[in-house]
Amino acid sequence: MFGQAERVLELKRLKSESEINSEVKTFAFTSGKGGTGKTFLSLNIGYALSIQFKVLIIDLDPNLSNANIMINEIPKKTIYNFYSGQNLLEELITEYSSNLHFIFGDSGKLGYSQSRCGSVEQLFNQLKKIQHKYDFIFFDTGSGASDEIISLLQKSDVNVLVTSPEPTAVMDAYVMIKLLNGNNYAGKKAVLINKCLDQEEGQTAFKNLELAVNHFLKEKLLLMGMINSDRSVTESIIAQDLLLKKIPDSIVSQQIFNIADQINEFAHMANILHT
Repeated sequence: MFGQAERVLELKRLKSESEINSEVKTFAFTSGKGGTGKTFLSLNIGYALSIQFKVLIIDLDPNLSNANIMINEIPKKTIYNFYSGQNLLEELITEYSSNLHFIFGDSGKLGYSQSRCGSVEQLFNQLKKIQHKYDFIFFDTGSGASDEIISLLQKSDVNVLVTSPEPTAVMDAYVMIKLLNGNNYAGKKAVLINKCLDQEEGQTAFKNLELAVNHFLKEKLLLMGMINSDRSVTESIIAQDLLLKKIPDSIVSQQIFNIADQINEFAHMANILHT
């Protein structure tokens, strides 16, 4: 586990190395099952990276979003304004800090078209106009496997599948991987096991998923990390504050810092280009 000083030095080193490639790395945090904690993780990992990098987090849930609630922000404009044609994507950006920006989702809106796959294409087209401003772009997708979500995942450089040790969550993660393969996804896939009672439980969940993927899909999986179930997570959510800000020395915070390091190094080593 990295200490604070080592972590900062490593981030600085990797940033200087990656300046040769200024293209944005796009990471989609997704899960077939709701309640796995993907929004919590995308927010906190994004915050960890924003210590040294420019990060944009886009909450793509148009009707049941909660990213803004978790950080106690009331957005003036949301992704609904983009989907409904009222605003360009860059007009929706909220600056949480100098290095961490958001485009928030919405809740309770009606009038969406049944399919927004065309809007996903438009989203990526508009993203090209602002991507030079950011080192990382995170997508926080809604739950499930709609055509819109699969379309978004297909266009992302890396899909981070967030699951938990529950058998239903592990099965849903497997289904998402199967759907991505069925749609000829050419990017990278990584797995985060969240809400583990201990590391042994997390390893068991990953091995179960890995066995199914190896046997039926003939694919190897990358484990990005495991996160413990801890009261500090609930406390930060109730306080509507990021865990890494509220309780930076907690075990879960340190696990998230380490995952941020891994994501940064993974992006650098894989030489991921957003085109």
